[in-house]
Amino acid sequence: MKKIILIGSGGHSRSCIEVIESEKKFKISLLVDKVSENKGRFNTILESNFISNYKLDKTNLLISIGQLKSGKQRKKIYEFYKNKGCNFPVIQSKSSYISNKSKINEGTIIMHRAFVNSNSIIGKNCIINTGVIIEHDVVIGNNVHIAPGAIILGGCHIKENSFIGSGVVLKQNTLLKKDSIISSSK
Repeated sequence: MKKIILIGSGGHSRSCIEVIESEKKFKISLLVDKVSENKGRFNTILESNFISNYKLDKTNLLISIGQLKSGKQRKKIYEFYKNKGCNFPVIQSKSSYISNKSKINEGTIIMHRAFVNSNSIIGKNCIINTGVIIEHDVVIGNNVHIAPGAIILGGCHIKENSFIGSGVVLKQNTLLKKDSIISSSK
């Protein structure tokens, strides 16, 4: 198995670990955190130590920091490590379904029981969380988080850095501008 390093060690990271371990394509070698180090199940080191002591070029990374608002912070982290030459594989739970006529871009994680239907495009560095349904012809920009149980109906377009809350249902052909935050159905 290839090695992967997770940037972030909080609650969302634990969910990412679950998906990565079920997928069995990557072995988690390290967690990187801004505030603490430990020697738990996975070694966790400070981001400053990681940046100064590790060869980053061609390293597989996943940003395992969730977002409750804008994806601007995820974007900043992604761009920093991308500029260092890091790779960002797509992580997909075995219990999810992605149409072979859809496209998932780098650094995106598709969590357990998510469903992505035909002709949909999901941008870079996105979180498609547990039980999300993305119907046909949906376009999701970069750095977007779709929270558990959300339903995105056909033809929707969600621009970059947006957040869609748990249980939200976006009706057909909804267009959300950049940096949108939707915490209830629209």
